[in-house]
Amino acid sequence: MMNSTTNKPLCPCCFKAFSASILQDGNGNSSTTNGSFNFGSICGTCEPTKVERALATKAAATNTSSASVVVPPILWLLTPQEIEEATQTILTATKRNLDEIASTPLSDVTFENTISKLMCPPNYKTNPQIAACKFLQHCSPDAQIREAASNAGKLFAKSRVEGRMRSDVYERVVAFSKTEECQHGLGEYERHFVKASLQDFERAGLALSREDSVELQRLLEEDSKVCSAYGKNLGGDATKLFFAPEELKGCTEDFIQERLGKDVEGKCTISLKYPDIIPIGQTCEVAETRRLVSEAREGVNAYKNNLDLVAEGVQLRKKIATLLGYPSWAEYICTKRMSGSFQAVDEFLTNLQTKLEAAGEDDYEKLLQLKKD
Repeated sequence: MMNSTTNKPLCPCCFKAFSASILQDGNGNSSTTNGSFNFGSICGTCEPTKVERALATKAAATNTSSASVVVPPILWLLTPQEIEEATQTILTATKRNLDEIASTPLSDVTFENTISKLMCPPNYKTNPQIAACKFLQHCSPDAQIREAASNAGKLFAKSRVEGRMRSDVYERVVAFSKTEECQHGLGEYERHFVKASLQDFERAGLALSREDSVELQRLLEEDSKVCSAYGKNLGGDATKLFFAPEELKGCTEDFIQERLGKDVEGKCTISLKYPDIIPIGQTCEVAETRRLVSEAREGVNAYKNNLDLVAEGVQLRKKIATLLGYPSWAEYICTKRMSGSFQAVDEFLTNLQTKLEAAGEDDYEKLLQLKKD
């Protein structure tokens, strides 16, 4: 078989065999032997990576009960075309799934034909296939893959907004929430999911007038675009700073040698990625070097137009909150968090700040003295 270090993704037939074998065989039994997956079912033209093998084996070893739900490892899509094709497949499946819920007569809604369909892929937010399509925008070294993954993220965000605006699906969830099955036949988790689903639809504006609902959808889509652009600027940043080895005094010799001469003879190439900036911030003895790195990362010209995007996002979110009847975006967000309200968060942080101010000033003076020394 192919060397697993090539990281070649599984073909559709192998993905199906791989996933199904980890979960269970055709008789509902675990198809692993002594906690190991039988990789002989792989066709031979592609193969899971070593990491995927380890994850699969661990999953099989720790999930032998038929009551367990085993999640197969994410099989990363490694070309723009694979990402685009998989994205369209998921979007199509998502719409079809919602359409099936909406086609159910209100008198016939059940947990199985309504709520269960909202809890599982393609709708569930931790769907590993969605992660495989969009996550590489944050970490792939290939600009084309980052672009394709970023586009996938935008399409998923738009689909999510559209799904929350489906009044026909909302009506089925409302109808189910009033049934005997919902009120007396569900477990605690399932009841919570029904309640949270209703809140999500209502927070998406389904209780608004038609005109306000359309405006809300426009604002949510604009906010999603702004967030995507902001993240793209971060992930795609190609800023490079160049320092002589003596300007990195205090950093380890390995750190310096790994970056020396990569782009400029006699100079070390420093990016704004964490593996570069954290060691400099923690160990570099040259204040000017630390200042230049900090300015490049935090200054007004950092990450293209991200400051403008933040300003635009603040205005969009204020409009969204106002349209939904909340005094601020913070209140809109906090009402679904453990805190319950923005006031609770504000009081906690204000109290914490008061208690820490004196200690913070003392630490500042000590650090200032160390710098002078």
